[in-house]
Amino acid sequence: MLRRSLRLTLWLAAALAVGGYIVLSVRVLFDATPRGATEAAILLQARRMAFGQTPYPETTAGSGVPLMPAFPALVAPFVGQLGTQLWQPRLIGFLATLVLAIVAAIVVIRETKSATLGVTSAGMLLMGQGLEWSTPAGGGPVSLLLLLVLIGGLVLRYTEGIVGAAIASVLFSVGCFTHPSGLWFALAALVHLAIISPKRFWSYTIVLVLLVCGGQMAMSVALGPWFNFQAWDASLRHVQFEPLGILRYIGVEVLGALGVLTLATVLSFALPTDPWRGTPAIWIWIGIAAFFAGLAATQSAVPPAYALRPAAVILAILGPVSVQRITNHLSAWPGGTRGGAQAVVLTALVLQLVMLLAFTSPLMNPPV
Repeated sequence: MLRRSLRLTLWLAAALAVGGYIVLSVRVLFDATPRGATEAAILLQARRMAFGQTPYPETTAGSGVPLMPAFPALVAPFVGQLGTQLWQPRLIGFLATLVLAIVAAIVVIRETKSATLGVTSAGMLLMGQGLEWSTPAGGGPVSLLLLLVLIGGLVLRYTEGIVGAAIASVLFSVGCFTHPSGLWFALAALVHLAIISPKRFWSYTIVLVLLVCGGQMAMSVALGPWFNFQAWDASLRHVQFEPLGILRYIGVEVLGALGVLTLATVLSFALPTDPWRGTPAIWIWIGIAAFFAGLAATQSAVPPAYALRPAAVILAILGPVSVQRITNHLSAWPGGTRGGAQAVVLTALVLQLVMLLAFTSPLMNPPV
């Protein structure tokens, strides 16, 4: 009875999270109020791309927005056909986040064999979008990056040959030109392959170097001399050591809002089977990359709104998987039961949903 009630609670909470995210995002989607420098920069680049101009003119060199060209390139066709509208980048970001939640659910279902944990993962991912943003439909480049990362992780997880490694490398390379933090994830996948498969490691590395380095040089020529400055130097110039930012990121956000998921992931390292080895370890390495990507984002004189987003998304996957692994291991001990283990998993996730609701409750009345 308890397990059935907990399972029903998780399904209802996930359904409410999906519905709430869609409702709040639609409210923001057609709002005429500009929301942040990144949104303005995306529209400026998209408009220039749509009319055959360089997306990196000298006049934007001082904006300080580290914007890569992949996301504005997706917005450009809308701008070319319909003119510049604020809903265009928001719509792409909104759709990318919804697909991201679906992919996360697929990952968790395949790893845990549990539809309940899968839909809960999707619900927590969407609830986590409200931890730092007053605009649920925003965050386009980061959402697109994380979608590419998860699909690349799936390819590495469920393929064995060098072709799969090369395909994953393409996805991670595109991520590098979607958002600067894509490099963290590309390197994490490289370390993962170095541990489990030297042959696949070299396939992945060669494609990554060719695409990232070759793409960087090609874009430097094709997009004008200010591409490197705007895409990379603009963010590096704002880097500063900010210990309070680190403390808030770890203590309040990662261990606070995402505490159950974080602790479950950390405790999984105590299991007899090393979580950083084997094909399932790709999610651990992606999680490590997400943590450091967010940590690096806090060390900016102009803190971006996406600092916690990578960790929130990846922990929505790692947390349920780790909780199940830990409880399954404990249930195998004398006196343990599978039913008791399942109840613990479901209870832990219900508690995490309560914590997320407490941290995101201001979004119930977003600015209009």
